[in-house]
Amino acid sequence: MRKIEDKIKIFLESILWLKEFKGKIFVLKYGGELLSNKENLKNLAEDIDLLCTLGIHAVVVHGGGPQLDGELNKKKIEFDKKDGMRIYSREILSTSQKVFAGIAKEIQKNIKNNKINTKIIPHDYIRVKRAKNLGFVGKVTAIDALFAKMITGCLVPIMPLFGFDEEGNLCNVNADDMAVSVAEMLGAEKLIIHTSVDGVLDNHGNIIRHLDLGKAEKMISDGHIEGGMIPKVLHALESEKVGKIHIINGNIPHALLYEVFTEEGIGTEIVRD
Repeated sequence: MRKIEDKIKIFLESILWLKEFKGKIFVLKYGGELLSNKENLKNLAEDIDLLCTLGIHAVVVHGGGPQLDGELNKKKIEFDKKDGMRIYSREILSTSQKVFAGIAKEIQKNIKNNKINTKIIPHDYIRVKRAKNLGFVGKVTAIDALFAKMITGCLVPIMPLFGFDEEGNLCNVNADDMAVSVAEMLGAEKLIIHTSVDGVLDNHGNIIRHLDLGKAEKMISDGHIEGGMIPKVLHALESEKVGKIHIINGNIPHALLYEVFTEEGIGTEIVRD
């Protein structure tokens, strides 16, 4: 009976959020390091299945850096980086298209296994401004309005990591940049970043469960928060087009559900105020 009571308690605890999030949009970004694990892919699909059942619209953005590194090393293709960003030659761009298409298809297959409709969005929906110092890499400037019309019912879009610049060149888009751009365009309730870390940690290595925008920006300026991801996602809060940002460990089965539907959560949530 005790186990049954605990399950009922969890269900009752989540009712408030179930009511609040129905009809809202969650943008789910998965780091490439998570997606080579078949169990993570299965858990991802199960989480999305539940969100759809609850009337929450999910949009998927995936990474793929480790998989691309592996393929480039196998082909003995050398590459450089600038400020942590890979410089894309035409050869690297061609290889990345094949690698990222394979990742998207694996995600799609797992989602379809749960009888959920899903669509890989064509990269001609995306317009970018090319950062020429990085070769064929661009920042999203526009997403075709037809995309927003897909966010109805239970169709799960899987975003591409490419777009066309003003000269018609195909360019890569960093996955974090794509996630932020999509979340802003759609006015997402949540941008949930699945990484291989537990969240933002304090000086003692403990997870900071809740951060406001001001404190997060101070931690960056103090050098406590490092790396390229946090400044990018904070932009989504500064623009006031995204409700909350969550950073969670995607290696923990169903971390998304713990984070969104329990009082304590499991990672770090970042809010404006």
